[in-house]
Amino acid sequence: MRFYMNATGNLARCLFLLMLLVVTGCSGGGLPSLSGVVTIDGKPAPAGVALQFSPTTDGGSPSYAQTDQSGHYVAQFSFNKPGIQLGEHSVKLIPGSVEAPMPEIGPDGRPVGPLPKNPMADLPRGYWEEIEVIVVEAGSNTHNIDLQSK
Repeated sequence: MRFYMNATGNLARCLFLLMLLVVTGCSGGGLPSLSGVVTIDGKPAPAGVALQFSPTTDGGSPSYAQTDQSGHYVAQFSFNKPGIQLGEHSVKLIPGSVEAPMPEIGPDGRPVGPLPKNPMADLPRGYWEEIEVIVVEAGSNTHNIDLQSK
């Protein structure tokens, strides 16, 4: 009888420890986070500016981000996994991520006033190759990206 109670107690302790490891251990192995604000000539970038963060070493996978209406971004490793790998990353814009807004149309069906300009049109083409290289460390990382038009 004593063996049975001892075995039951040990089983309960093992299950408790296993559950504790699952709850606490899985959260500690996540990727570092990266967020920040993208500005163009000192003003928040429009919603939809897409960024790619590519590891500079072989074998890594890139992370991606897209700005909201305030220019804020959060790096995503995959569609359902936020974060970015540790180490150096080359940052670049993804072409075609922001389109020019539609012009205002008058009653005659013609545009009213000047045609809206794509906010990305005056950025140097080199931003699509590489804006800068950043270093991502463990934990929470913040990096603002300041773009200047030509």
